[in-house]
Amino acid sequence: MLAVTPDLASAFDRIDDFLAVQGPAPASDAVLALEAAVGLDDASRAVIRERVRALADAGHATAAGSVVLGILVGLFAAETSA
Repeated sequence: MLAVTPDLASAFDRIDDFLAVQGPAPASDAVLALEAAVGLDDASRAVIRERVRALADAGHATAAGSVVLGILVGLFAAETSA
């Protein structure tokens, strides 16, 4: 069976489209809708919150946004290659 290659370009295009509409500081409702678009529910968001909090506690708070962006891009990429 061939390995599926994630479609990173499409994933970033979806994030770019989102930011083009929402601007550089999207409303929390818009972010929740974006997360829902990749299947993140309340339980998933709780796990992400805990992990981001752990990053902050370990002195890596500035990485939190990058980590969340990476999660979203990864999920979008996996979705578009399915």
